Amino acid sequence: MTRVGYCTVEDLRRALRKSDLPGDASQDREIALDAITGQTEWLQEETNRHWFDPDGVVEDEDDLIPTEPLTHEMDEQDIETSAVIFADDEISPSTNGPGPYTTVNLFRRDVLEVTELLVLNDEGSFDDWVADDEFEEGRGADYWLQVDDADGWTSLYLNTNSLEDEMTDYRGAVLATYEYGIEGASAAKTIRRAIALRAGAHFAEEAAIQIPENARLGSIETKAQEMRNEAEELLGIHEDTR
Repeated sequence: MTRVGYCTVEDLRRALRKSDLPGDASQDREIALDAITGQTEWLQEETNRHWFDPDGVVEDEDDLIPTEPLTHEMDEQDIETSAVIFADDEISPSTNGPGPYTTVNLFRRDVLEVTELLVLNDEGSFDDWVADDEFEEGRGADYWLQVDDADGWTSLYLNTNSLEDEMTDYRGAVLATYEYGIEGASAAKTIRRAIALRAGAHFAEEAAIQIPENARLGSIETKAQEMRNEAEELLGIHEDTR
């Protein structure tokens, strides 16, 4: 299984060195890699986001830094009964009854492309609006995506006129598969630093525990918590506040 990490082992080593914490990330490489990948998985689930750099990172000897977006499969969502309408080429809440579009809020943020969009029909089966030539993507068409530039939350708008008339139950009526992620080294730089800090804190504590009667254990735990606090500040803008 391919490991995914939002920082390199060298990033972790730099974080340890700056905080004057023990541990040789090169010698204990498996422990270092486990720390990095563990913190990466935590961040993905905590924020519902993903970061990748198509060009890769030269010092990433372990091929940890992702170079592609992630795929989220079968995001099951209900179709809301409230709808929205166009007003001056913008989306605004409907004030006079159901409008032509209803909103589906996707689970992951920063969606790049919907690759499969299964929508329930009145026969109880699903139509793939992506694969079926009967349906088109785009503003004013059957469906389209809108990603919030500030926080990455992604809304999928479905044209209610494209839904079948005899549908009575809209629960679990949408199953969306899509690619998502934030591309670019600038966004990933802060993430690399934050993951290096969290992974470094964990790595240092693990290394200290393995040394019997380590007199520095209290000091190490204090510095490790300081690293976590700094990481929390860096990650503040990515918190899942929805």
